[in-house]
Amino acid sequence: MKDPANLLKQRFGRVAAAPWAGRVLLGLITFLALTLLTSIPYLVPRLEVTEGQVSPRDFEAPRSLDFIDQTRTEALRRSAADSIEPVYRQQPHVTDESLDLARRAFVVITRARTVRGLSPEQRAALLRSESPLPLSDPAIRAALTLDRAGLDAARKAALDAIGKVMTAGIRPADLTGAQAEARVQLRSVAGGRTLTVASAIVAGALRPNRVIDQQATDGLKREAMDSVEPVVTRVLRGEVIVRRGDRLTRAHLQKLTALGLIRVPLSWSRVAGMALVSLLLLVVTAAYLRQYQPDIWDEDKLLRVWSLGVILTVALVRVFLTRFNVYLIPMAAGTMLIAVLLRPRLALYTAGVLSLLVGLMAGGDLRLALVTFVGSTIGVYAIKKIDHRTDLIVAGLWVGAANVLTVMAIGLVDQLPWLTVLRDMGHALGNGLLVGIIAIGTLPYLEQLFGLVTPIKLLELSNPSHPLLRRLQIEAPGTYHHSIMVANLAEAGAEAIGADSLMVRVGAYYHDIGKIRRPVFFIENQIGVDNPHDKMSPSLSALTVQSHVRDGLEYAKEHGLPKTVASFIPQHHGTSLITYFYHQAKERGESADESTFRYEGPRPQTREAAIVMLADAAEGAVRSMGRPTP
Repeated sequence: MKDPANLLKQRFGRVAAAPWAGRVLLGLITFLALTLLTSIPYLVPRLEVTEGQVSPRDFEAPRSLDFIDQTRTEALRRSAADSIEPVYRQQPHVTDESLDLARRAFVVITRARTVRGLSPEQRAALLRSESPLPLSDPAIRAALTLDRAGLDAARKAALDAIGKVMTAGIRPADLTGAQAEARVQLRSVAGGRTLTVASAIVAGALRPNRVIDQQATDGLKREAMDSVEPVVTRVLRGEVIVRRGDRLTRAHLQKLTALGLIRVPLSWSRVAGMALVSLLLLVVTAAYLRQYQPDIWDEDKLLRVWSLGVILTVALVRVFLTRFNVYLIPMAAGTMLIAVLLRPRLALYTAGVLSLLVGLMAGGDLRLALVTFVGSTIGVYAIKKIDHRTDLIVAGLWVGAANVLTVMAIGLVDQLPWLTVLRDMGHALGNGLLVGIIAIGTLPYLEQLFGLVTPIKLLELSNPSHPLLRRLQIEAPGTYHHSIMVANLAEAGAEAIGADSLMVRVGAYYHDIGKIRRPVFFIENQIGVDNPHDKMSPSLSALTVQSHVRDGLEYAKEHGLPKTVASFIPQHHGTSLITYFYHQAKERGESADESTFRYEGPRPQTREAAIVMLADAAEGAVRSMGRPTP
């Protein structure tokens, strides 16, 4: 029976040895780091205070910050809404109802006057009980005793007055005034008992027919509220927000919350949300790399470079978010480094991902996300062709210029005060300078940490004033010329097949630096001197020639050449046979073990090394020809 512990150990070993295990572990580490960095405001214990509470200590602003003063803004919005007069709409059916009531009242009056067999008291009682409008005793007596012509005049005057006054519209608050206006109209056309009857009917029939249009009124109030500019309050770094012992107001809490100095009641769902966002971004990134950047996806070292670059950039963002103006966040430094160390296309993708993440970290600030995305994108394009590390500073200035224009555009869209816009533009320009400084200061350490050779490093190594190349020029000029010729041939070949032509050129420059130690033992340096191999055995000559590889590796290590460049030294000969001395040994009848006359190798491991090997052989063959055929 197998030991369960050993079985588990074997299975774990197989899983750990799987090609995907390193990527999964790196993805898990990156996920945890991003979740932690983005969720710090929700995890770090901070002071909890409430409105009306006495401040337990002095609070000072750790950084300058512009934020919208919600209390003052809401007060102005309410004031603007309260200044709007209600919108009234006419109700024609109410006018019709009032006229109908007046007509019915006159019908009842006519009936009470004409019914036979009733005493005056009974007629008055009938009119009082059946009238749709309340009538006073004087009005009832006048209605019953008025002659027919007077009653007709009262009817006409009352209906005309009701129609005119109600057509103009009566608001609830204006009913008394409308009744007074109607009486004035009646006095101009009637008098005596006619006026008494008409006035009573009109007073009872008039009613408000203009009501508030709540929907239209609310619409005007919303427009008035929306027209109010947000009140932007600026808190200066070092400003005392509230003193210990003072009572906390809503204004205090707004400033403290905006600065992140107090805890806003939050749930773990916010942390879970940021974790989910981080996971989704990493999954999308993995799909992108696998589909469009397979060379990076298949190289764990390059994945580690990307992961570290992203984590360090997000950490830098977190520091700047809590201490400085948001437009100073130098996110473009991270994307520029990824472009230099890895690929510009990957850097552009990373700029989009990190911009979204920065916006979320800043509380959903899409404006900040836009600024960081534009600046980072311009930074990547600005370093497409750079010859020196100082060009990173120039790229940073391009980032600053892009940030300034973006911030100005945002200020125009948001109608911010020009003083605020100019201040933000200054921070945006400073961002560019900071980006260049961070990039130029960080790049050498990342190159050394991961053993990467960037185009900048290769350009530096291709400088003829490099110590090794200077020694080669002085101590082995023939070899130096040979290296230049090999570099020219190899570069053309690399460009033809799409290999790294700059890497090929630099590798060719250094492939024979080992010949510095014994230059005269190599034919290209034997100008005006005897060939020392004429006095040596073939095996010793082969050993001497082979030694230039070991010597070259020693020089490379001594001068800190990158491993990628140093690999051209042993690989440009591979395990090839030193044919001349091998055949010479055989001709002399010596014991010629073929392995003694072969280079140790290894064979070329990259396309670039193979190209240099072919170019070296071709140049050597051409040079050895005494009289080449035209």
